[in-house]
Amino acid sequence: MGQMDPLAELRNIHLPDPVSGFPSAPGWWLLVILICVGVFFLLRWLVRYWRNNRYRRVGISQLNEIFKHFEFDEDQKQYLASFSELLKQLALTIYPRDAVASLTGEEWVAFLDRSADSKAFSMGAGQVLMYSTYEREANFDVQELHKLGLNWIRKHRREAPVAGRSLRSSFEEPRYKS
Repeated sequence: MGQMDPLAELRNIHLPDPVSGFPSAPGWWLLVILICVGVFFLLRWLVRYWRNNRYRRVGISQLNEIFKHFEFDEDQKQYLASFSELLKQLALTIYPRDAVASLTGEEWVAFLDRSADSKAFSMGAGQVLMYSTYEREANFDVQELHKLGLNWIRKHRREAPVAGRSLRSSFEEPRYKS
């Protein structure tokens, strides 16, 4: 009598197909596309931001170089002249020439205050810019002025109000009325 082995009658276990790691549902495809588009626009914005603020990085570097020269020779008058020249160059880089180039004294200091939403130039260390060009010896705190310059370079707006209007609107208006 031959006994049959009951295990011999069992069939092998059928395994399901392996799960694909690639998304196949349309919702997943849409999500991947949206993420790619979002990353593209984020990178594009970052590159524009980096390029648009290059003048700030260069300005900060130049201002620090001016300060290093001051620490070497301690000539306040030369520091002040270089400081003012640098701020004027930066302002001419981003604002219309006809709105900035002719500014001096109180008007120049007021412009710097308006463009950075502060009173530090007209009420603080920046007051030296109003009268320093006409004095033989300037007496001011160079470190405070240096900090003020760094702050202006970092925080000024690209469009500053001039006499209650934006520079763009004053630049686009006709000069002469017919």
